[in-house]
Amino acid sequence: MTVMASKPAPKLKHRLEYGAFQLLYQLTKLLPRRALLATGRGLGTFVWKVVGFRKKVILDNLTQAFGQEKDAVWIQNTAHEFYRNLGMTLMEFLASGHRSTQYLVDNVAMEGLENIEEVIAQGKGALLMSGHFGNFELLLPRAARQGFKVHGIVKPQSNKLIDKFHNDIRKREGVGIIHTGGSFQKIQNKMKAQEFVGLLGDQDAGRKGQFVNFLGRPASVTRGPATLAVKVGCPLFMAFLYRQPDYSHVIKISKKIEVDPSWNEETAIRKLTEIHTAKLEEAVREAPAMYYWVHRRWKTQPPQ
Repeated sequence: MTVMASKPAPKLKHRLEYGAFQLLYQLTKLLPRRALLATGRGLGTFVWKVVGFRKKVILDNLTQAFGQEKDAVWIQNTAHEFYRNLGMTLMEFLASGHRSTQYLVDNVAMEGLENIEEVIAQGKGALLMSGHFGNFELLLPRAARQGFKVHGIVKPQSNKLIDKFHNDIRKREGVGIIHTGGSFQKIQNKMKAQEFVGLLGDQDAGRKGQFVNFLGRPASVTRGPATLAVKVGCPLFMAFLYRQPDYSHVIKISKKIEVDPSWNEETAIRKLTEIHTAKLEEAVREAPAMYYWVHRRWKTQPPQ
């Protein structure tokens, strides 16, 4: 008789983290949206002025990206606004377990839907790509609410309890889950079924990444999204969430990005990587406080 191995019990640390997470989650139920976001902005200001979480990294990133065109006051103000945006995003994440689908419709508008509908009319699926910009976690749930069949490529979190909680929310809101590792065939199947796969591609990719100019400096960019688009033979869209003055969101979807038939495979991967990185730079320049400056985006530099 074969005995199935039981899953290891969660670590005490993870249980405590999950307990704190659940407490905050329950507290967000008591706050109306305006109070919730005001709390987030206040938390962001507190972290900026008192805690200073990764403050040096954020200021250094902003200076490297904009220091030649903006003064020190602009750098400081943009960093402060980044923390405020991050605080609101955190509160929205904590409250995501009890938001309604109507909330997504009322607070997240979509521009460029005709671009996606054109691809569907052609009987195709596509990659829906973004970066750590705005509240990117709202992208796929809102697309699912619009009626698109969407799946997210998800890297499991170390805390399995929080990971399951988050993935259960995604599934409830109509977002399929594709775990990283061995996912190529699954993605290919989704494309053939005229469905959409969402992913992020703007973290440092180390020595194996492709070096592309990003905000004036070489950055190591993962070749994964471009490789998927080339090998599967599907178009790629860029989509970014912009927080509005009333703190709602607008998703702006680009026109489709496709492989030129004259490119060989290596050229196509390189070109697509350059194009989607340039699209991200355009979004960051348009709304710099919405980018996730906490990353050491230029950590890996090309050999001299």
